[in-house]
Amino acid sequence: MQCPFCGHDSSVTETRVAPDGVRRRRVCGSCKRRFTTYERVGSPGLRVEKRDGDVEPFDSDKLTRALERITRHRPALRPDDLRRVARDVEAALIDTGQRTTSWARIARLVLDRLTPIDRVAAARLRVNYLDDDGRLRLEDAEPPGQEPPQLGLFEGEVVVDPARPAE
Repeated sequence: MQCPFCGHDSSVTETRVAPDGVRRRRVCGSCKRRFTTYERVGSPGLRVEKRDGDVEPFDSDKLTRALERITRHRPALRPDDLRRVARDVEAALIDTGQRTTSWARIARLVLDRLTPIDRVAAARLRVNYLDDDGRLRLEDAEPPGQEPPQLGLFEGEVVVDPARPAE
């Protein structure tokens, strides 16, 4: 690896295994400065299809940050728990063998892993995926052309659609 200060080659002086990968202390052969590098196994080309149709690479750090926002002020959850959930989700996605997955699949996997750990945090995540009509956005949409039944307040009441002219 090249030194970030002068660009010359560096050598490893110490290596430690960390929960998220490998930590290496290095020293530059030219300027003698020391610096640390972190290595972790990359996901094998996982991609996420977002709601708007865009596709982007899967980023477990981004998932961990989202979990941190959702679980803020939850004393029972530690950062290690959130990283473990993100790693479990990434491992489950890799195990499927698919190169591209939907955001809804990731959300389902996170909910499955977060619910046993902290039900309140899972409920917060679930709330973020509710549509205006109360349905979970995670679920597949109803087939087009089917409108939900209109319920009147009183028996025999006719519901008038303001967009339709009166006959």
